[in-house]
Amino acid sequence: MQTRRFGFFSVVLFSLWKSSLGSLLVPKYDRVPLGAVKPSGWALDYAKVQADGLPGHLMDWAAYVKGSIWSPGGSLEYSEMHEAAPYWFNALVPLAFQLEDSRLIGQVQTFLEHNLDLAEASDDGWIGPEVFNASATVPRLVWPRYLMLMALAQYAEADPAQTERIVTAMHRFVDLAYTIWKSDAEGEPSMGFQFEYQYVRWEELVHSLQWLYDYYPQGKEDMLVELMGLVRDSGFSWKNDWYTDDKFVKEAVTSFATYTHGVNNGEAMKSEALAWRFTGDETDKDSTFERIRLLYTYHGRASGTYSADEHLAGLGPSRGTETCTVVEQIFSLAIIYQIFGNNSVADRAEKIAYNALPSAITYDFWGHQYDQQVNQVWSKEMDPPPFGNNGPRSNIFGFEPNYPCCTVNHAQGYPKFWANSFATASGGSELLNVFLGPEHYSGTLAGGNDVDGMFTFLPRAHWLATNDTLIVHVETLYPFNHTLKYTVTASQPFTFKIRIPDWATEESVITINGEETKGLTKDEDSYQAVQIMAGTTAITLSLGADLQLETRTNGAIAVTYGVLNYAVELAQNDTTSEGLRSAQALGDAERLFPDAPAEYFTDFDNHTVDHLMLPTGDWALAIDPSTIEIVDTSAGKTELPYYTWAPGSQPISMTAVACPIAWDVVRSTAGDPPVSPNACTGDTFNVTLVPFGAAKLRLGEIPTMSV
Repeated sequence: MQTRRFGFFSVVLFSLWKSSLGSLLVPKYDRVPLGAVKPSGWALDYAKVQADGLPGHLMDWAAYVKGSIWSPGGSLEYSEMHEAAPYWFNALVPLAFQLEDSRLIGQVQTFLEHNLDLAEASDDGWIGPEVFNASATVPRLVWPRYLMLMALAQYAEADPAQTERIVTAMHRFVDLAYTIWKSDAEGEPSMGFQFEYQYVRWEELVHSLQWLYDYYPQGKEDMLVELMGLVRDSGFSWKNDWYTDDKFVKEAVTSFATYTHGVNNGEAMKSEALAWRFTGDETDKDSTFERIRLLYTYHGRASGTYSADEHLAGLGPSRGTETCTVVEQIFSLAIIYQIFGNNSVADRAEKIAYNALPSAITYDFWGHQYDQQVNQVWSKEMDPPPFGNNGPRSNIFGFEPNYPCCTVNHAQGYPKFWANSFATASGGSELLNVFLGPEHYSGTLAGGNDVDGMFTFLPRAHWLATNDTLIVHVETLYPFNHTLKYTVTASQPFTFKIRIPDWATEESVITINGEETKGLTKDEDSYQAVQIMAGTTAITLSLGADLQLETRTNGAIAVTYGVLNYAVELAQNDTTSEGLRSAQALGDAERLFPDAPAEYFTDFDNHTVDHLMLPTGDWALAIDPSTIEIVDTSAGKTELPYYTWAPGSQPISMTAVACPIAWDVVRSTAGDPPVSPNACTGDTFNVTLVPFGAAKLRLGEIPTMSV
């Protein structure tokens, strides 16, 4: 056996390593390590905006991050879940390393080293601030360690200088976790809501266990697989007890449970895909696609997401979707796609990332909503609230609207989307562009004849550095334009594949090195393959798209062109006030941590503002769909304004003829759209439809007018 020893790991020849997988099935596509993909173009600007906005400054002053019990000198958390700083860490690690931002890297490194110091000082390998108490009435909570393990795995990929220390700490903790689950000491839902959430979120731990198995098993393959099964078997059965046609609720839920919770469903989307890797049970695969069908058929939005204003909320466009739910869907869909493929899964991840996610965040990334609405005619305190069991301030753009979980978690959406936008296939010899957009890939591929150049601290597809110069740069305004220009630099030939979305029409064409433009020849997985030679290859891909009108509630329509959903933009007046904090979280934090500094219990945050957004004109209107015209000014443009999602920054919009109609306010917001077509109550006028993510006040399900 040919081996090369690096530090305390031995890496064997790839083919021999792969044959030792045994107990875990290999995903269809292999992910690339964090840092191999970086945003470019407008996406790079947006990453910088995120770093300069709220996510990049929480560690500077935010009570539940800087003051968290997980942070050096910290002393509180917002609930018994102890999850705020781990959520922040899980989101900031990819952003910091994608930007190579020294300030953010310094923040996550300090946090990392503090928690590794604690882990190394512990007798049993426990990660985090709690110490073992033999007289405690409930066990230590493992749930926030799920988040820490995901963040640690990303960090280990991005910074080889920390990999050995991180992997050692992860293995010590996993040894402890094995003992905990083997002895049924993980806790039960009856012990408190924090254990209820741990019970249903088991797949988050399985994900990290599979990362260790795939890349750094240390001879513990059997134990890791056994632990995966123990964790799954002791948790809630999403497969059997929820995602079945007879048990899943097909309208807005009125009886709330952990399995009706939006974020829990977003995380659980991937549970049986992960389980399939150690069961090989085809019904696990079937369950994965059945839950996708159920969620989006009965609760789906044209913006890609499903509705869940804390709990699943049906099809009504005035109900909300929590921002945490949005980002969890993107990550779960990326994992499902890597394991099983299926083009519609990747399409949906893109649709959520380019529509639902930006709609919930101010263009400068300093404010976010707890709940977004499809028909969002104002953003203000609404009492009674139109949401399932969320409060009156849930759709306000601000610092802690309703509850701070989204404050610390919303930042993971784009960095993880970018990180998973490339993958490898065929034993690491093919490179795939999965999620389209302005991106830059730099890495290595397996293949060729040279098998000596092996790396220790990179995932398996990158251990064979036979193509040791491989750069793919994607220049594009996508999704605001459908032309993508690739510049591929390689030291050896390889196969490069570009995923073609299902919405792309037969007018889509490709040009290689300026030669004859040709139609696409997609393979069975919807990839356009390009054979890359050593040197530099130029590829221009132009995707055709048709305007799509989808019939929604009461005959209202949703408008889509390419991956972008469009909404009627409502002119608004935006008034700001000091950021109001979540009273529920403050009360819990004071109850749980009464000795924390008083500065962490202020009612307002003086670093941020809340936005009161009110329409300046009539929002009750209908359009004539036959008058929709696309206004595309993207031709010849190579860049977008720095604040890409600011009003007027997108190079594509639509116009249509509209008129006022009768439309009731129900529970403080626009009711369901009146049945279309509608009689006009006044003269016609023109309206503008803009990308859904850019319209903070909008009609996304638009009634039609009688003509």
